[in-house]
Amino acid sequence: MKKILAMAVLSALALGLSACQSTTPVKVAQTGEELKLPAAPQKIVVMDFGALDTLDALRAGNRVVAVPEQSIPSYLHQYQNDQVQNAGQMKEPDIAAIQALSPDLIIISGRQEAFYKDLSAIAPTLNYSVNAADGHYYEDVKKQIRLLGKIAGKEALVQQHVEALDLKMSAARELAQHSGQKAIVVLHNDGHVMLMNHGTYPALIFDELKIKRAVAADALPTPVIGDNGRPVPVMVDSQFINQYHPDIVYVVDRSKAIGKTPMRNDYFDDKVLQRAGTKVIYLSADLWYLSGNGLESLNQQIDEVVKPLNDVK
Repeated sequence: MKKILAMAVLSALALGLSACQSTTPVKVAQTGEELKLPAAPQKIVVMDFGALDTLDALRAGNRVVAVPEQSIPSYLHQYQNDQVQNAGQMKEPDIAAIQALSPDLIIISGRQEAFYKDLSAIAPTLNYSVNAADGHYYEDVKKQIRLLGKIAGKEALVQQHVEALDLKMSAARELAQHSGQKAIVVLHNDGHVMLMNHGTYPALIFDELKIKRAVAADALPTPVIGDNGRPVPVMVDSQFINQYHPDIVYVVDRSKAIGKTPMRNDYFDDKVLQRAGTKVIYLSADLWYLSGNGLESLNQQIDEVVKPLNDVK
């Protein structure tokens, strides 16, 4: 199956579409307003790592002048260098440092949304966030990828990459649909392991890659609403595994991603896992929690999700 996925990528990249660039500003609708973005900006501050890895894949990484250095995922380590400045924390941009760079464009995610006005006063600011709740996660990601391709003047190259990604996604879906394995997705945070039935991770794994759910949303008790007005998370432990018998538990480790104590390897009872026939798959924490929605991150995420499906039960 790995060969099929690799051939899908290579065959699309071999199309050899010719490059073309535009100097016309790019207009996008954002927060109810029309945002005018510069064509082929040469100085870009990037706060969203999915956007960063897309620019990297489009060979426009040399235009990036600042990123949140301390939080950068390991697969983007090349942007920790003397030419790229520190743009602050993931949730708190360094406004003064960014202003001093006089960027042509700033790209943010939902994590920095509270600073949108401050940042947009410096330069046009694009929110690269993708809505995972609208049922069109993959199409929305591709729209953002194409938008970056247009902004960077790399429309032909982005077309090659998107076609390769489509082929890879189709091959992965076919494998998932023929697999009898069912899964759950959990998030680890500070010793707590919570079921993720909604949001970006389930949207990609279940809705787009077509991995079968071990626990349907309507199979769970009616959520309890906490004091904050949000549903109380469903905790996943050995008893949960014993009850639902998932074939795969995909783990996104928030604590590990932000440099805190990772999830214990013995969190689940080995005997329970063996009886249930359950495999625990630890996804790359910084890739999944800190990044996503990009050309490189999405390619890697597909590989990680599909890998355990090759183990025939």
